[in-house]
Amino acid sequence: MTDQAPTLGRVSWLVHGPQGCGKTTNAKRIAERLRLGTIIDDWQPGDPWCPTDCLILTNSSGPYPPPVAGRVITYDAAMDLVNKQ
Repeated sequence: MTDQAPTLGRVSWLVHGPQGCGKTTNAKRIAERLRLGTIIDDWQPGDPWCPTDCLILTNSSGPYPPPVAGRVITYDAAMDLVNKQ
């Protein structure tokens, strides 16, 4: 997990959190805040990685292989970004 807020733009980001925390419910808001056009829900390690323009949601806590590892934020951090709008 990265300690820094993600750079807004076209780089894909993976948002992880426990099942039922609100990832899918708030996916559109998160994607809009991160300026991402595609939402992929229920991603698991080993699944294909979308390198650009994707919000990827997972309840997996990793480990995440490169390049995924550098593009991970928690659901709480994602919602902090949404709420700062």
